[in-house]
Amino acid sequence: MVTASQLQLLQSPITALISSIPTSVNVKLDDSNYLNWNFQMQLLLESNGIMGYVDGSTHCPSQLNSTSCESGITSSQNDEFIVWKMHDRAIMQLIIATLSPIAMSCAIGSTSSKDLWNRLKEQFLTVSRTSIFQMKSNLQTIKKGADSVSQYLHRIKEARDYLSAASVYFVDEDIVILALNGLPTEYNTFRCVIRGRESVISLHEFHSQLLAEEVIVEASAHSPLLTAMAATTRFPVNHSSSSTINRGFKPYSGNRNTGRGRFNQGNRHFHSRLVFSSMTHERPHSNPGVLGPSPNQQFHSHSASMMHIC
Repeated sequence: MVTASQLQLLQSPITALISSIPTSVNVKLDDSNYLNWNFQMQLLLESNGIMGYVDGSTHCPSQLNSTSCESGITSSQNDEFIVWKMHDRAIMQLIIATLSPIAMSCAIGSTSSKDLWNRLKEQFLTVSRTSIFQMKSNLQTIKKGADSVSQYLHRIKEARDYLSAASVYFVDEDIVILALNGLPTEYNTFRCVIRGRESVISLHEFHSQLLAEEVIVEASAHSPLLTAMAATTRFPVNHSSSSTINRGFKPYSGNRNTGRGRFNQGNRHFHSRLVFSSMTHERPHSNPGVLGPSPNQQFHSHSASMMHIC
């Protein structure tokens, strides 16, 4: 017979947890969130001292009690087995309350909470040898790329968690080495400093220092841009002088058969116009200044040179 204290124990921890499931486990198990679901369920079961039913550490007692008497051996139902079975069924109800309709089909036919737990693990964490090899290769070849440091380290942690669920573990030192190998060339100085440390850096400290290095790298990436913008700033160049010279010069269109006298006369006329133009536009007292001659002064100087050549 089940005593009153045993019945009170049955009503105490497990049945009250079912109503608190929405606040304790905020996901419904499906094909994409096994790790999150498993983490929250373990916390819930361990904090209430009932994880042993799921992992098998709380063994199921014998169903019958055997007693010997003068007439022989008699068997009676074991009260401890009844209590254990009631606890186990309550835990199965607790787990089923966190399943999605897709995962509910795995619960059908389960004989105990341990059986149900293992079925869910096999269904939603099916990792073959090929999958483990591929996941390890992805972790070892992961690159930062255009992601931020936080996103990059989160991808590494996610891959590590999946491998840990498949009983493939990486120590913190290996994770630091993998993270350093995936950094771009802008982090070469940071990579050398971390590798030159005498003591092994923790993941928390590595994360903090890598975030600080990201700020330095981004700041140095903007400095050459400001320098280039300052270097391209120039004074505007006046191209009107060359166009003025080209418009002022006209090729001689006279008759070639008019004789040498007329040609010399036309040449002297062009020469006198050039001298008169340079004398009327020249500024003898102009000062070149600190910035050099002005565009007009350059034009008059060029005109004087043209006159001398003519």
